[in-house]
Amino acid sequence: MVLVEPADIVAAEPRGMNRLYVALTRAVAELVILHTKALPEALRS
Repeated sequence: MVLVEPADIVAAEPRGMNRLYVALTRAVAELVILHTKALPEALRS
């Protein structure tokens, strides 16, 4: 699974962090995150 611009998912709606969580937890075998913007705080640590 490829996730592009997590910050855009978070910014798109009030429940954006919930949507991002769903996207991140649906990866079955491999997850690749592509971004040019700063990652949401929850993903930085």
